[in-house]
Amino acid sequence: MSRIVIACPNFSLDRTMKVDEVLVGGIHRSKDADARGGGKGVNVARALDCMGVPSLVVGILGGFTGEAVKGLLDLEGVNARGIMVPGETRSCLTVIGPDSITVFNEPGPELADLDWSRFEAILPELLAAADVFICSGSFPPGTPFDAAARMIAMAKDRGCITICDTSRMYLDVALGAAPDVIKPNLAEALGVLSGTIEETVEGAPDALRRAEDAAHALLDRGPKAVLVSAGAAGGVLATAEGSMCFSAPKIEPVNSIGAGDCLVAGIAYELSSKHPLEDAVARGIAMAAASCETIAAGHFDPLRAEELLTAVARRSGPC
Repeated sequence: MSRIVIACPNFSLDRTMKVDEVLVGGIHRSKDADARGGGKGVNVARALDCMGVPSLVVGILGGFTGEAVKGLLDLEGVNARGIMVPGETRSCLTVIGPDSITVFNEPGPELADLDWSRFEAILPELLAAADVFICSGSFPPGTPFDAAARMIAMAKDRGCITICDTSRMYLDVALGAAPDVIKPNLAEALGVLSGTIEETVEGAPDALRRAEDAAHALLDRGPKAVLVSAGAAGGVLATAEGSMCFSAPKIEPVNSIGAGDCLVAGIAYELSSKHPLEDAVARGIAMAAASCETIAAGHFDPLRAEELLTAVARRSGPC
């Protein structure tokens, strides 16, 4: 049984293409490409694999695409398990241009009530020997809004450290389950607090200050610790003791998709060994930075992550 169990309800077939330019209405031919089984939780598992830490990622698969995703994950060596449902597992496309990254995400298979009940039913056995439970990523259409909260409560009842990295209404409801750590990015945090569709705001000059404000506002709603990531600006950790600001190492990014998942993996990596949360966040930021230097989401060189760890600065707030 795995000590780290990751719920990734919305598995996907992830394709990444690198092109010389992105033109609306144009025909694009990639000069570099990658295709593999994916989803945010899969990226977390892949990042843990890079660090030599076994985990189990469990989710929902549908149709021929779902079978292909499971086959690709098996071939890669990612320890994955899923229930099959009607419909098709989603496909996601990332297009990397010279100065932009464009992402196209399908919603995933439409679930019936019985489908989600079947998924929840397999979790108790998987959590029996787990130390850390991670709820990661989006949910297929038809998933109950309290799905993340229910899984967190289930894991807490079994003594797991709980980490939640989802968004929108699922994160909003999950706050009341008091997860040990939540990790929204700044856009997701502001989206939950304002009730609006989040936008990309990490590049703003006041990103860290806004992240600190958002982290404390979310902390007041139930979780024990809140880490709001702000891309290249770093991130802010808020707990009952106050806030801590973290810088991000300077790198030449290739693909930033999946960096937040590597951050979550770093937190789980350290917390599973009972190390302090501040050290876990620093490790996660270094792993996230290393992953940005590769085209495949969730993949990085562990030696590079160790090197970048020395460049992650931290200081007590205000930021």
